[in-house]
Amino acid sequence: MPSDTISTLIDLLKDPASVEIREKIHTIADLNTNVLFYGETGVGKDFWVQYLLENSRFPNMLNLNCGDVPENLLESEWFGYKKGAFTGADRDYEGKWKSAGDGILFLNQVDLLSLNLQARLLRIIERKRFFPLGTNLEVDIGARFIFSADSDIEEKVRQGKFRQDLFFRISSYSIFIPPLRDREKDILPLLHYFASARNLELVLNPNAVRTLLLYQWPGNIREMENFVNNVSIKGTHLSEKDLDLLVKDSVSFFDTFKKPEKSLDELEKDYILFLLRKYKSKVKVARILEISRKSLYNKLKKYEQN
Repeated sequence: MPSDTISTLIDLLKDPASVEIREKIHTIADLNTNVLFYGETGVGKDFWVQYLLENSRFPNMLNLNCGDVPENLLESEWFGYKKGAFTGADRDYEGKWKSAGDGILFLNQVDLLSLNLQARLLRIIERKRFFPLGTNLEVDIGARFIFSADSDIEEKVRQGKFRQDLFFRISSYSIFIPPLRDREKDILPLLHYFASARNLELVLNPNAVRTLLLYQWPGNIREMENFVNNVSIKGTHLSEKDLDLLVKDSVSFFDTFKKPEKSLDELEKDYILFLLRKYKSKVKVARILEISRKSLYNKLKKYEQN
């Protein structure tokens, strides 16, 4: 996603959880404290971090993914080295960290680091300086640290897979990004945003809207963006038929629940709409419900008015 569209996208999000995150970011944007963004894969941690940058005093950001570089190469890539530090080091290399300058150093997926590298990172964060390989001359760090991790990082701490002292150090201020299924009011704004970016026209009737809101979005925002992109490759419209790509016959009705507490009327409506998405036949749905087709049509007409 282009960085110059991040603020535009964030401003579209109206769910109370997103509004709260936006307010938190404005509160801490200019501070030099460590911040941890965590949540499920695909919830958009990267663009929340970009939003922080755009609303801060920091001039730039270096984004490094902790899972992109093999462990045996990561230290030399990050911290640099002096000529002759190891076999193949035929020149000085300043490393990627130094290029962060006085900006933001964003360590993405920090929970993927090995325990050995976690210990090294802890010392660096505490001292704000590091040694390039092959030299005793330390390099000062002027950048602000921002981190991201999956939602299970606290479980990794309990299991001993992530150092507790490092967790406390990187989460001086932590921001949880809820999954998209728990941010219902963000679903349609996000869909409209991604569709507009691809010149895709939305043709959504009330049933299609309900489908989108009931769908659990296991891949979160990343799944939605990919879905819209796939539809745009095939045509210029996104309609109810395209939602078959999302709603599979194997999905259980009870998997569509966002909350277990529902009134009898809500439960009936959700179940009828679920059956219609699954079987795409009002005759069959009426037969399953053991009601007349006229009764089914009356119920659907009532749902459209609500």
